[in-house]
Amino acid sequence: FAVGADLKSFTGIDEATALQAGKLGHDVFARLQALPFPTVAAINGACMGGGLEIALHCDARTLSTGAQVLAFPEVFLSILPAWGGTQLAPRIVGVKDAIETIVINPLNTNRTMRPKEAFERGYADRFYDSATFLDDSVAFLERLISGEETIDRSSLDVMEGFEEARNNALGMIEGKTAGATPAPGRALELIEFAARGGDLAEGRVKEQEALAELLPARHAQASVYSFNLTQQRVKKQPGKPDVPARRIRKAAIIGAGLMGAQIGSLHLERLEVPLVMKDIDEGVLERCREHIEGELDKRVAKGRMKPGKAAFLKGLVTYTTSYDDVAGADWVLEAVLERMDLKQAVFAELEEVLDEAAVIATNTSSLSVTEMGSKLAHPERVVGLHFFNPIAVLPLVEVIRPEQVADEALSTAFDVAKKLKKSAVLCEDAPGFIFNRLLMRFFGGAIAALRRGNSFQEIDDAIRRLGLPMGPFVLLGLVGPQVALHTAETLEEAFGERFAVDPAFREMASSGRPGIYDWDAGGEVYPDVAAAVEVEEGAAPLEPEEIRALAVEAVADEARRMLDDGVVADARDIDTAMLLGGGWPFFNGGICLYLDQTGVSQRLFGRPFVTAEDHGHG
Repeated sequence: FAVGADLKSFTGIDEATALQAGKLGHDVFARLQALPFPTVAAINGACMGGGLEIALHCDARTLSTGAQVLAFPEVFLSILPAWGGTQLAPRIVGVKDAIETIVINPLNTNRTMRPKEAFERGYADRFYDSATFLDDSVAFLERLISGEETIDRSSLDVMEGFEEARNNALGMIEGKTAGATPAPGRALELIEFAARGGDLAEGRVKEQEALAELLPARHAQASVYSFNLTQQRVKKQPGKPDVPARRIRKAAIIGAGLMGAQIGSLHLERLEVPLVMKDIDEGVLERCREHIEGELDKRVAKGRMKPGKAAFLKGLVTYTTSYDDVAGADWVLEAVLERMDLKQAVFAELEEVLDEAAVIATNTSSLSVTEMGSKLAHPERVVGLHFFNPIAVLPLVEVIRPEQVADEALSTAFDVAKKLKKSAVLCEDAPGFIFNRLLMRFFGGAIAALRRGNSFQEIDDAIRRLGLPMGPFVLLGLVGPQVALHTAETLEEAFGERFAVDPAFREMASSGRPGIYDWDAGGEVYPDVAAAVEVEEGAAPLEPEEIRALAVEAVADEARRMLDDGVVADARDIDTAMLLGGGWPFFNGGICLYLDQTGVSQRLFGRPFVTAEDHGHG
């Protein structure tokens, strides 16, 4: 069918052009709607955005069981369906389903509808088997023309479920964007206008005006940039050497704990080769087996895998405490505790049983990969591949290039990432790599605000207004204070004063608390954590915009240093990492484009991070 407008045409668009584009689309689609004979949209493929709006302008719609996805993704891009979508959808499917598909789904990781769901929601009038779809659709059209069959929507209560749907949408807007982008709210207003019987011609004008306002604005422009980075550029794997990767016939994961079990499960399902899970603890291995087999069982229960395939994959795994079982592996990844001596000991054991060309990867989050492999006879085989937790959810992996790595090993790491369906971003071997290094500077800004007298809640709320999914102190609870402290200490040792670990942070991490907030007590700050903070003498609490500036400018400084030092080759790599690993919203375009759009980079450095050419071409 059709998937809507070409996003490349959005970059750099001005208000007048956007207004004209909205009017032109309405004029063309209105002519389709006004044809003096019945029209049927026969949907047998992907139907999204403007494509779904074309379908809604027809008198009726048929949908194939073999069609792909249907969706209104516009709000995800910080615009809205502006060729009739907000005006026709409520009239055809009712306001509740219109709100869910136009506002809620895009905010829910851009969720799409499968054909059956779209039919049940009312987006199609007939649902035909793919084998006879065209013939059935033509016959349906013939019956409409002859009058033998009609489409009757008189029983539809357009406003049914409105209050609940609106409240759900408002909650989703606050939870997902913190009100930092105007598009979801504008879409909700236009849907309500149509549902309450607003004039269709007037509604079209409202859509045009909204498009003219939203599309040239920074949120939509950043969203298009983000889409290009995460859906196009990263898939080309910038920085991957132009040499063949090593073919993997057998893989192994060393360390079968929380991360190792997740990584092992992913390797098994994606690579489908013999897999060795090695640990020193039989109990850990048993829990690892339960996790891996449990994930396969879940896929079977959901109909996503046949039982025979699951049984076959389970049979590929060896759970062992012996390195002898690792022999013959082409790709080995370690996921043991973050201790250099331990990781070097693991590497030494591996070199005893592996052939010279086998690639050894580390999942370290901050330690030097170069140092880790320095004692090996073949350090050129070592590469970093840093996953983000939860592995099944976050698509980012950082590919770390140590000083001595061979092109084949680096190419293999990229190839494995691709087969695991992960988005790989290349980084030189510098402490903290990309995401954790920037996160610690961001967190340092939040700690500085504590010293000025702001509360944990004030700081989290202020930073959430950037559109982030959570504030830094909520995030600290997810990461784990001790894990964060370890990373912070690694960075302090490497870079000194600008990463100095605040005594209050050290005390929070050593308190044994799982985080800052006691969620069993309604989200109150743990008393001993609160007591660890000493406010600077004579300090006054910062305003929310000052808190945001403190955190954002610290990240800006670090991002500039990383680029100047060659830790990353391109600001777009930083933005890709923040989007895919840090939950930085699409409508901010990652951190670098956000700094450019808000004038911070020009004010601090006299130049942008992202050039106009970079923005236009992803």
